[in-house]
Amino acid sequence: MTSLRLALGFAGLAVTAGVTALSAPQAIGADRGAPAPVFSTPMGITLQPLGIAQGWGLGKDVAATIPRDEIAYTDLQGMTLYTYDKDPAGKSTCVAECAKKWLPMPAQANAVPFGDWTVIKRGDGSRQWALKGKPLYRFIEDVTPGSVGGTNVFYNMNRGPLAGHRGAYYGKRMQPPKPAEGWSVALLYPVQNMPLPAGFGVKEVQDAAGIALVDSRGHTLYTMKGDIAQEKRACKQGRCGEFWTPLAAPRIGLPMGDFTIKTRADGASQWHYKGLPLYSYAGDYKPNVADGEGVDGAWEVAFVARYYTPPDVMIQTTASQGKTLATKAGMTLYRRDGWLYQSGGGHSFPRGQSARPAVGRDLGTERHCGQQFDSMAAYGDCEVVWQPFIAPDNAQPSGFWDVATRRDGRKQWVYQGYALWTFAGDKKPGDINGHDAYDIAVSDNPMVLVDVGTQMDGSSALYWSIAAP
Repeated sequence: MTSLRLALGFAGLAVTAGVTALSAPQAIGADRGAPAPVFSTPMGITLQPLGIAQGWGLGKDVAATIPRDEIAYTDLQGMTLYTYDKDPAGKSTCVAECAKKWLPMPAQANAVPFGDWTVIKRGDGSRQWALKGKPLYRFIEDVTPGSVGGTNVFYNMNRGPLAGHRGAYYGKRMQPPKPAEGWSVALLYPVQNMPLPAGFGVKEVQDAAGIALVDSRGHTLYTMKGDIAQEKRACKQGRCGEFWTPLAAPRIGLPMGDFTIKTRADGASQWHYKGLPLYSYAGDYKPNVADGEGVDGAWEVAFVARYYTPPDVMIQTTASQGKTLATKAGMTLYRRDGWLYQSGGGHSFPRGQSARPAVGRDLGTERHCGQQFDSMAAYGDCEVVWQPFIAPDNAQPSGFWDVATRRDGRKQWVYQGYALWTFAGDKKPGDINGHDAYDIAVSDNPMVLVDVGTQMDGSSALYWSIAAP
């Protein structure tokens, strides 16, 4: 096997991106003046994508673009949570032998119910989390995050339980896993049993770090964070007519659930969600974009559920890569990732490579620097310029966020399976100078697995990528 190591700076070195004018950095979860939707999980409950979105069995035809079709509620270890079809609301009937195989999801002593989340008391006096009244359980045969019903689990002699190789030849398509009969996966997404008028949808909008309302095109919808007077002030600045369009409602339309119809001052009918008017934003050029968030301080995404984000993290917009995670000071956060060259894809584009939590977990909290990158030498030693994004000692996993303990005992934030880092080459908010720096290993035999921290066949690489929401 031969090895070729270099850094490619197509996006990271060629562009020194500042924050764009249309969307100033916004701290997710901050009080911005409107009724904020509750977070999708309580502390201690996490989220994991299911199926191939974990990064399992990555064949070359699917490794570049991986759909996140299902997102499940999971425990602190990322193990899927389930509901028992026979449980009535507010009571667990899975006891004795049943509870040995289906482990009740414990609620901490200080756990506080909110939204759809409640705490029930079991017969033995212990406390258990319930979602929409249904008690939650973990299946004892699930051994890897994202598993369902104990399936999609493989064993590697060197690494222990894994979920398949990350390769073009060794990878294989996985059949959608199914839970045992009588049990259902507790899903955050797709959202179920939510009444929606015609023309509405509910989608995961990763740019907004949450589940949001979308229009018939799949474009993100927004609510007004204030009264009509605030809207008029924003319109006077030239934004309203140019960028913002009230979501028109049919004159014969009827209210449904949280959706109501109100008549505007100009006589037009407009949809409202939870009492707030809905708009679309012309600056969103495609689905899964939320560039209207925070514009003019007047509009925010019409969330159904917002993902938890630590208070020391914000989301900002960069010129070439769109939304990125950043520190509170605006310094871009990165992930160390693995890539299979046979899979195609486009790293220089926003979200050009999907996050694959299984790969991130393989790489862990090591930099995997290898040989010094020639084109990065001006920034210094790899072990120095890439610094772990340290979490507080009392940080707890929640949503897509996890906490890893480093060898030196410090805690490091982990997002969607990837440890997060800052780059010393970034000097100001919005800089992404470390993006798309590659360390490529080319094998003489495409059938031989190459271990670059995560095992892949063929021409594989490690690279640094911005951490997108």
